[in-house]
Amino acid sequence: MPNLVKLYTVHGAMLIDTAQLNRPSRIRLTIYNMRGIRKVDAARSENEKLKFAYGVHRDNLFASRELAEANMERIMADIRSHDYANQSIQKKETC
Repeated sequence: MPNLVKLYTVHGAMLIDTAQLNRPSRIRLTIYNMRGIRKVDAARSENEKLKFAYGVHRDNLFASRELAEANMERIMADIRSHDYANQSIQKKETC
């Protein structure tokens, strides 16, 4: 069973394996449930499997709920700029 630590995102608490967390080359981390089973394996529906399939990005994890909320605006701005960049690329490809 993996050694799990509770970290927070703007969406709530998540259990992450410390071995993955300590590897700096690992960007997307697997989310686990309270029994130590990967959430994607424990998912009941296809929607849940898709939700947990890619894990969580290490930059979106914080030590407390308060820190996660304080950084929410920064995270949302990054998401919006990434979406805008993708839309620009798609427009160039269709022209």
